[in-house]
Amino acid sequence: MSSDGIAGSVERLLDDMRRMVTAGDLAALPGLSAELAEEIEALEPLTAERAQQIRTKATRNLACLEAASRGVRAARRRLEEIRHATSGMMVVYDDRGRRAETAPERPPRQRL
Repeated sequence: MSSDGIAGSVERLLDDMRRMVTAGDLAALPGLSAELAEEIEALEPLTAERAQQIRTKATRNLACLEAASRGVRAARRRLEEIRHATSGMMVVYDDRGRRAETAPERPPRQRL
């Protein structure tokens, strides 16, 4: 395959990776990453313009991956808070944003 063909393949793979990340299909990334690594190994020297196009797409993908990683961490934290709440502990925050765990208050008993 020509260098231009390989560069086009690299760009298509980068575009596919971005689509997978934005669609939330993170399980597809390892296969695409391996394929991308193979294509990059076969890449011959590029023009400055073509190299910049690929660099721009790679940088864009990095930003998407970092955002996805932050989202996954936030979801894990939230799930952990829910697990704590079902165990009788609640996570609360004070007026300065400091986190604390507390047992929920029981409603007052009313006599009939």
